[in-house]
Amino acid sequence: MSVYTPPALSAVDFSLSAVTPASTTPYENVLSAYSAPSLSAVDFNLSAYTLPSFPAIDFELLPSIGFPTQYSGLRTYYGGAVKELCLVAAGDAPSGMGGVLKVDKNGTLYAIYLVETSDGDASSVRVRTSTGTKAIRLKT
Repeated sequence: MSVYTPPALSAVDFSLSAVTPASTTPYENVLSAYSAPSLSAVDFNLSAYTLPSFPAIDFELLPSIGFPTQYSGLRTYYGGAVKELCLVAAGDAPSGMGGVLKVDKNGTLYAIYLVETSDGDASSVRVRTSTGTKAIRLKT
């Protein structure tokens, strides 16, 4: 009678090995000779896990990052066509442009949206400000 000895377990090698078919020995004899393999810390290396420390972060709802609402009412003619220029609410005017041009339309105050002359949405209308020449943005 041959006794089956299972392969040793290790954290590195979990490959299957060839096993010979079980013998026809009665199960009582086989079970009495079988001993379970011993497990050690090397076979299943369990280590204490500590949570990483992160800085405390509070969450707040931020306003939409999109472009502010644009209004109609300011146009220019160039390049053989009439072009709409960008008007926004007075509070949505960009800062750092050297000033804010404002338009009163039927009692509502709007700001003319200024951009750098190299901006992709810049019109050909130029305005000189304290920080240099700026362009009025096209309405998109």
